[in-house]
Amino acid sequence: MIRDIKLTPEEEEEIINKVAKTIHVYGMETAAILMLETVKPLTYIGGQFGRFYLFPFLPAFGDTFYQQSEKIITVFEKRENVEKLIKRLEEIANEDKKNSKHNPDKKSEQKT
Repeated sequence: MIRDIKLTPEEEEEIINKVAKTIHVYGMETAAILMLETVKPLTYIGGQFGRFYLFPFLPAFGDTFYQQSEKIITVFEKRENVEKLIKRLEEIANEDKKNSKHNPDKKSEQKT
C-alpha cells in the first residue's frame, strides 16, 4: 500500500512552509528547533519507522489523510529539508520579533 511518491521541489517547499506556519501559530518555534536539531541525524530512520508503524493505521482516516502523511514523511526523511524547516522557523521567529518591536500594541492584541 505504500507508494513511491515523487515530489517536486515546489511541493516540498510548500509542505515545509505549512509545517513552519503551523508551528508558529502555536508559538513553539524554539522547542521545535531544539527538537529538530536533536533528531536531525536520525531523520531517515525515523521516516522508515513511521512508515512501518503508522502506515497500516492511516487508511482508516481516509485516503486524503493517508496521502498527506505520506508526503510529509517523504519530505522530512531528507536531512536537508529538516534544515530548511529549521531555517524557516528561525526566519519566522525573527520576523515576529521585528514586528513586535515596531508595534508593541500588536503583540498584546494577538494575545487577547
